[in-house]
Amino acid sequence: MNKLIAFISFILIISNAKGQTCGEAQSLSNSQQIQLNTIGTQLEQALFQENLSAIDSLSNVAKSIFGNEAGKPDSEGAYFNLTNNTAWLSLNNSIVLSRQLIGADSAVYADLWKVAKGMAPPSYLPHSIPLRTAAEVAVGLLRIADKETDFSRKQLYQNWANKSLDSLATMQLPSGAFPFPDLRPYGDPVFTPIIQNYLNSLGADSSTVLVNGWIIDDNNLGEFKFDAGVICNAYYEAFIYTGNINYKNTALLIADYLLPLKLNSNYNYNTFVSLGLTRAFQLTNDTVYLNRALFNLRYGVFPGQIENGRWMDGHNANSRYHNLIIYNLFPTINSIPETYSYKSELELMQNKAVENLINYTDNCGSATGFRWLISVYKTDSTIYSSALRIQIKDMIGRYINQAALNGKYLDVQSLGLYIELLGELPVNIDALNQTNFKLKVFPNPYLQEATLVFEIPVTEEIQLSLHDITGKLIKVIDAGIKIKGTYSYNIANEFAPGIYTVTFVSSSGKMSTKLIKQ
Repeated sequence: MNKLIAFISFILIISNAKGQTCGEAQSLSNSQQIQLNTIGTQLEQALFQENLSAIDSLSNVAKSIFGNEAGKPDSEGAYFNLTNNTAWLSLNNSIVLSRQLIGADSAVYADLWKVAKGMAPPSYLPHSIPLRTAAEVAVGLLRIADKETDFSRKQLYQNWANKSLDSLATMQLPSGAFPFPDLRPYGDPVFTPIIQNYLNSLGADSSTVLVNGWIIDDNNLGEFKFDAGVICNAYYEAFIYTGNINYKNTALLIADYLLPLKLNSNYNYNTFVSLGLTRAFQLTNDTVYLNRALFNLRYGVFPGQIENGRWMDGHNANSRYHNLIIYNLFPTINSIPETYSYKSELELMQNKAVENLINYTDNCGSATGFRWLISVYKTDSTIYSSALRIQIKDMIGRYINQAALNGKYLDVQSLGLYIELLGELPVNIDALNQTNFKLKVFPNPYLQEATLVFEIPVTEEIQLSLHDITGKLIKVIDAGIKIKGTYSYNIANEFAPGIYTVTFVSSSGKMSTKLIKQ
């Protein structure tokens, strides 16, 4: 009897991943597939034409056709059980871990500029790797360098990153997009059939699309959205860390490419568009970018989500794409105006997506890295319940400890995000969750004037100060005992262009954020 009870308990546990069974791939009948093909064609057309009512209604029809198969992945990858240690790795220990990680492949990072030309290490064969790889690694190096205490290492990482980003910028097409390598000669199992089918569909016109080993046009299919969004985000982050105006200009050129693109039925692709456009909004404060980003989320992502938090089609229901959607959502979700009519719906969309993947990871094991979790932690905590917030915090601890234990899910991009997060939080991480402290600066970067806002939930003594990029104190903005409430300050056009740090210190701990004066 005890064995039976234990077995039933186990079944209940693995079936509780927000209504999602572990290890079960999507299986559609012939009838479902035929119906979905028909609806899919109509939905693709509605998305391209931006027929908003048709997008919503056809999406609902598709969900009903999927039935119980909606939200199941098209295939299940390998899953890995994380350590149960939820205590966060300290900044000092994280820096040591980053040195070990980078030191193990230092030759690759030194030659990252070659990866920015589409040459995969260690042999650096031409046209063999997507350019987005170099962009993400370069920004990871900048994040780590920002907190690195060894000056020679700091300079080395920055030099590797800047050389790579400068190299990558020369690959940008006149349209603002970036080309994709022809991976067929290398037998890439994922992209070889995609590229071949694409070229076959173009017939004789393929000669104008495939040039010198590069695909330079996606023929309005939306395939370039992925790389464009990733690289735009990378150059935005690089500008924030370096103040290099060329990086800002590169990001804005990509955003201008993304701005007029039509919606398509690959939900994660539309989130890459919203990511790039939101970064352009943050660089310019031009709401044209933000409005289009929100449009992409509302009509190109939201209609495809089912109640358990996954997306209905098997491709985007796969954990590796589900986590990309979450990661891409957070800058736009953080930027939604209070007056936006679908604000609560989009916040709930992210909330459900996060809760699903956390529960699935708890119950079934992890199939992804933890960049999505770090981005979620930086999202406005008021949209999450306190219980979910604790789950998010604890799972970050499990991931970083697993990474330190055996290198699982450890890479420069993820570690850079983790180290960056540690630098932005109060010393007492648990206190942040309890107090829900907020510190915001907008617009950022700013040209003439910026607004600084902080909120404290209890009366305490604070100090708010501004420092330059070297850490030198420029100005104490405010200091003294503050009662519970929200405080706002104007930062006028009194400082030279550059990168500054706004630092808040109280009994709850210390928190900082970057401020860019253009």
